[in-house]
Amino acid sequence: MTAGGKEAVTSKRRLGIARQVALELRKGRRKHLWLICAAMLGVLLLWFGYQSARQVEVTADYRVLLYSLPTVNAVFLPLLSAVVASTVCDVENRGNMWKQLLTMERAEDLFCAKWLTCVLVLAAVVTVEVAAASVIGGTLGFQAVPVSESLVLWVSTLAVCLFVATVVECLCLFIANQFVPLVVGVALSFLGLFSMYLPAYVSVFVPSSYFGLLSTVGMSYDYATEVITWSTVAWPVGYFAVIVLVTVAAFALSLRAFARKEP
Repeated sequence: MTAGGKEAVTSKRRLGIARQVALELRKGRRKHLWLICAAMLGVLLLWFGYQSARQVEVTADYRVLLYSLPTVNAVFLPLLSAVVASTVCDVENRGNMWKQLLTMERAEDLFCAKWLTCVLVLAAVVTVEVAAASVIGGTLGFQAVPVSESLVLWVSTLAVCLFVATVVECLCLFIANQFVPLVVGVALSFLGLFSMYLPAYVSVFVPSSYFGLLSTVGMSYDYATEVITWSTVAWPVGYFAVIVLVTVAAFALSLRAFARKEP
């Protein structure tokens, strides 16, 4: 095949995946996916706003926001990520349509289209969350959050959400019972609630704890003076590399297994 022919095939495949992603987004709209995300995000921001309103009475340091938001994320976002992945796969699971779909399109394209749909939805959710948190902080009287630190927070949060969504999508594609993936989301949210109290050698094995592990803010408490001191720490690139590598591995293994799925 000539170089031009290869480019034409690649371009056609990309357009096909783009159309599949658009179709998946339309399916999600029928399943009220955006409404579910908006409702869960609204509860998250209400909790975050309530906590921030109490803390601003002590200090207006913006680092309080960057410390509090990952803590709230560890509770809400694992479940939200699981719900997104489960909803994206729910139509085919309910109708047992996998065999029909796999006779009409490549398994790899179907898997990638559903994963990319999760990426787009979660990216939108995280973008709105980070922007809204900054607005809430400014309204309450906190210092403005630097753009660079907001960007690091966005990247860190999305990376952990995509790991959870990748694992849950894999479970959805191989397990017909959608209750199992949702249980995984609930379990990760429950663990996220206590992740900050776990020893470091344990928390590194808990996916939801990475919302806090990737934080760029440190906190120290002086028991003698009862004063909390906030500090900026270097972005833990090592933890970020771990979550990215594990996500890539989960994606690659799941894609390979799904590609071998018999129609």
